[in-house]
Amino acid sequence: MDNSADSDADSAASAVVACASLLDTTENAFRLLTTGPQPLAVDGVELGHGLPARLVPLSELRDLLLAPRATHAMREAAWVHLVCQAQTADAAWVVGAVGVALPGLRAAAGQLAFGYTGEVHDLDAEVLTGFCDRLKTIDPDAGMLAARLIWAAQRAGARLRATEWNGAARQVPWHEALTPTAPAAHPDLVLAAAVSEGVLTWREAAVIGATRLEGLHLVDIAPAIGLNYRQIRYLRAQAEQRLVAHLTGTSEHNS
Repeated sequence: MDNSADSDADSAASAVVACASLLDTTENAFRLLTTGPQPLAVDGVELGHGLPARLVPLSELRDLLLAPRATHAMREAAWVHLVCQAQTADAAWVVGAVGVALPGLRAAAGQLAFGYTGEVHDLDAEVLTGFCDRLKTIDPDAGMLAARLIWAAQRAGARLRATEWNGAARQVPWHEALTPTAPAAHPDLVLAAAVSEGVLTWREAAVIGATRLEGLHLVDIAPAIGLNYRQIRYLRAQAEQRLVAHLTGTSEHNS
């Protein structure tokens, strides 16, 4: 990439990190970097795992990773590469990583914005900033990189909302909290709050969300986080006990 391209990338990264006000602005910056004669791309031959054997623009990579046929190995290989590039290469790769994650970031921001009475642009900014901050420090070998980064973004946004929904979330039982009948009781917000308050770890919240809210099976997600079935079942049971105690205002000793 030449000096003028570097300048464009720096400007695009500044728009995402410094302003970080609109998800649409992020999308526009991403599209500028992934179209034209020299789009920001990954080498499908190098990454393998079913990616096309050619240079793959990041806009196309995003579509491929979202497709039902995308494998866990493909997603992990792509995200390891994106994280490494964002941490070591020029600023364009920060924008590129954010752009690939944008569908997940939009979903997280949308969930947080449900019933929010404050400035939504501020909420979007917190989500984007939380993602970018974690992108700089995350271990590329940690596994489940996309999930970790999205959770970091959601937790950042959740802190902005905490004053509105923490009190309401504490007053409802866990099973009622999983029914999104009111903004404060939205299940993703409850889980995000629990992580931000130290009740759950990101991994525990991800397991609960994936199995209780998204319909995935413990046996299917256990390998992705390095556990066997018995270990992940125990992890979820212990995490849910703490969450119930937290939401009902009771201690585990008294429950």
